[in-house]
Amino acid sequence: MTEPDDDNMAGSGAPSLRSNRFKEMHPSDIAAEIENLGLDEIREVFRALSDEVTADVITEFPQDLQTELMEKMRLTRVSEIIPEMLSDDAADALSDVSPERLHKIMEQLPEEEVEEISNLMEYPEDSAGGIMQKEVHAIHETLTLAEAREAIRRDEDQEDVSAIYVYVTDKTGHLKGVLRLRDLLFRDLRLTANQVMITEVRSVSVMADQEEIANLFQKYNYSSLPVVDDQGILVGRVTSDDVLDVIQEEATEDMQRMVGISGDESVFTSWPQSVRNRLPWLCVNLCTGFCIAWVVSLFEPALEQYAILAFFLPIVGLLGGNAGNQTLTIVVRSLALGEIENKEWKQLLIKELFTGGINGLVIGGLAGLASWLWLGKPVLGAVVFAAMLLNMIASAVAGVMVPISLRAFKVDPALASSIMVTTATDIIGFFLFLSFATIAISAFSL
Repeated sequence: MTEPDDDNMAGSGAPSLRSNRFKEMHPSDIAAEIENLGLDEIREVFRALSDEVTADVITEFPQDLQTELMEKMRLTRVSEIIPEMLSDDAADALSDVSPERLHKIMEQLPEEEVEEISNLMEYPEDSAGGIMQKEVHAIHETLTLAEAREAIRRDEDQEDVSAIYVYVTDKTGHLKGVLRLRDLLFRDLRLTANQVMITEVRSVSVMADQEEIANLFQKYNYSSLPVVDDQGILVGRVTSDDVLDVIQEEATEDMQRMVGISGDESVFTSWPQSVRNRLPWLCVNLCTGFCIAWVVSLFEPALEQYAILAFFLPIVGLLGGNAGNQTLTIVVRSLALGEIENKEWKQLLIKELFTGGINGLVIGGLAGLASWLWLGKPVLGAVVFAAMLLNMIASAVAGVMVPISLRAFKVDPALASSIMVTTATDIIGFFLFLSFATIAISAFSL
C-alpha cells in the first residue's frame, strides 16, 4: 500500500485560499483555526507552509491529532519536520506512534536526532526527563568569555531565542555553574567562565516529578532550570513554557480526577474511551447511592408518619455536599502546590472546623427559621437547625480528612475525592436530620 502524497493530493479551493493567509499568522493561531478540519485539509494547509512553521503548528495540536499526523503523513515530510522541532516537542509528537511507524520514521532521521528523541522517550512522561529539552548552551569552565561567545555562535542550537543562560560544565559534563548572557556581553572577555559564573545553581534531577518542578517555577519565577542525572551531569533543561503546559495539565487532571474521570480526557476523546474512563466511578457512585438510600430507609416509620420530612432531605444533602466540596477543593489544590506539610493538616482541620461551625450557625439558623415560618412548627425548625449545623461541621472534617487520608496511603488526593466527600456528607446529614426528627416526633409529637 502506497502512502498518500501530500504534494499531489487534490484539495478544495477553500483551504488553498486560506493557506496564503496562514503564512502571515502565528503558529498557535494557525493551529487553533485548523485543528478541527479534516486530516486532508490540514495536510493541504501544511503543503503551503515551511517545514519550520509546520513543526511549530503541530506542537500546538492536541496529542491525539499529533499522533494521527505522524501516522498518516508521508515519511519524507515527517523526516523534514521532526528535525525542526525542539527535542522535547519531537519526543511528544512521536510518543504514541505505533512501533512499526516509529521505526520507519527513525530510519529517516539523522543519527543525532534519533539518539536525542529515543533518550527522552525512555523517561516517564511526568518526570523532568520527560518534559526537558536536550538543547542547551553549555561551555567548558576553562574557556575565556571570548572563546565562550565563539562557541555559542558555532552552536547549532543558537537559534533558540528562549536561552538567557549558558551552563558551565567540567570536562566530564558535570554542572558547575551558570553564565548570564549579559556577562558575555559586558564583562572582560579575557576572564574565564569559572571566574565569572554563578556557582550556586539550582538544578533538578532527571527523575523529579513534573508537579514538583512546576512548584519551583511558581515559587521562584525561574525562566529555565538545568536537569542533571544521578551523577550531576547536565542532560537538558526545563523551560517555563514546558512548565505552563504542566500546570495546565495538572490542574485539569486534578479537576477531572476529583469527579472520577481519568485525568487525560478532553473534548476530542472518543466516546468509547470516555465511557471506559467514567463508567467505573459511576458504578462506585451507584453503590454509595444505595448506602445513602439504606440510611434513609432506617427511618421509614418517621417518614411515613411525617412525610414533610422528605422535603428537607435535598436541602440537607445539597448544603452539606457543597460545603464539603468547598473545603475539598482548597485542600486538594494546596496539597498539589505543596502548601500543606505533614503536620500542618491539624491546623487546617481546626481552621475548617471553625469555618464550618460559623457557616453552620448562619445557614442552619436561616434554614431553621424558614422551616418554622413555612410550617409553623418551631420544633421542626430546631431539628433543621441542629442537623444543618452538625452536617456543616462534618462536611469540613470530610473535606480535610478524605484527601489527607488518601495522601497518607500514597493515593492521589484528587482521586474521586468529591464522590467520597459527598457520600459522607449525605449519609451523616440524612442520619442526623432523621434521627433528630424521630426524637422530636416521639418527644414533642412533631
